[in-house]
Amino acid sequence: MENTTLVVATDRCLLRPATPHDYDPLVAGIGAPEFPPELPLANLQRQGKLKSWLDSILAMSLDGRACVFSIDLRTGERCIGQVSLVQRDQSASWNLAFWLHPSYWGGGLAVETAAATVRYAFTVMAVQEVWAGAAVWNQRSIKTLLKLGLLPIDAGKTLNSDSDSSDATRTFSVSRDCWLRTSSGDSA
Repeated sequence: MENTTLVVATDRCLLRPATPHDYDPLVAGIGAPEFPPELPLANLQRQGKLKSWLDSILAMSLDGRACVFSIDLRTGERCIGQVSLVQRDQSASWNLAFWLHPSYWGGGLAVETAAATVRYAFTVMAVQEVWAGAAVWNQRSIKTLLKLGLLPIDAGKTLNSDSDSSDATRTFSVSRDCWLRTSSGDSA
């Protein structure tokens, strides 16, 4: 996939390609007291690796192995979060991830922006499958993934650890065909 400057519009947001200038808002969101310290981005920040992670994912975007959108509100607030797609080992399967500054939690923006990104993946990028993972304790993210139409993979199993552990992860996916069937049924 060739890098693009396409902006994806939602009712309340504009999803634009992320830039290095989004680093300070990223630090502010992850550094907020409400942001769970167990999440991977918080861990990268503690290790001093957040800037190199952002540089790396932006470089992946340039060569078509990732698509990272920063979320700007139509009211003018810039980079209140990000939504990304990163290519898995299989070229037609991509991982979805998202974060929002905690002051924007609970208003449906994660679902709105991630749904637009999934739609973009399947209709513009011609991705064949979208995957995502969420910590077992992170029920908000799990509910968001389910609202997006992603289904649990091996629903009884967790990855990385025992299900009681704080780093236990559940995985979810949806195929393009399944998403197209479901989304066309919603519009009827």
